[in-house]
Amino acid sequence: MGVLVGSPRCKYGWPRQTPKHVILLCPLRTGREAMLLAAGTENYNTLLLTQKGLKAATRWLIGQNMLDQFRVAKEIAIEGKGASNRRPLITLQE
Repeated sequence: MGVLVGSPRCKYGWPRQTPKHVILLCPLRTGREAMLLAAGTENYNTLLLTQKGLKAATRWLIGQNMLDQFRVAKEIAIEGKGASNRRPLITLQE
């Protein structure tokens, strides 16, 4: 029997695709070694609690194209490398 759409199971049998599973263990994800090298750690807690680790993990997650919000972030990063051409999404008025 196949995995149901929306199931938390990993295609490789892991019971739940938790953030820790995706970041450190999931065989569906590539480039993990470079991310861990950039982070300077293989420890999950250190990875997410240090600026260097969080930056590396975030860039890696964006590159994985897993979630729609990360796809949008990647498109924004590709479109305008500098912030000078960006406008606010909304203007707040008093």
